[in-house]
Amino acid sequence: MVKDGKLLVMHQIVKGEDFYTIPGGSWELGETLEQTCKREIKEEFGVEVKVNKLVFLLDTTTRIAFYFKCDYLGGEIALGGPEKSRMNKDEQYYVEWLETTKITGANFIPAQAKEGVLRFLAEPEKPTFFLENN
Repeated sequence: MVKDGKLLVMHQIVKGEDFYTIPGGSWELGETLEQTCKREIKEEFGVEVKVNKLVFLLDTTTRIAFYFKCDYLGGEIALGGPEKSRMNKDEQYYVEWLETTKITGANFIPAQAKEGVLRFLAEPEKPTFFLENN
């Protein structure tokens, strides 16, 4: 979700490695992909969103990840879900608005997610595209 020139991300510091991820998670039986996206953002970030177009797909070694453009509808942004319960000195999680101008220099996992976000920001009307985790 991009709002006011910032991307909503999960900033993680795990065993000394500092990186960002885009909210997401696993599909549950009976859900559409859009419902999964909406549920995961609510669980992890505490906010309601409207799920819009599918921006890109990323083929990783473990699954195909689907990245959607979302609009903020309401709620107070706060850490939730399994990340909140796992928080300790070796695993830290922070919900952040990352300025889009800082995305290029940021460490994202998976790295190709950053490529997808940057391609979307450069051409938001571009049709859905596919990326591979090399």
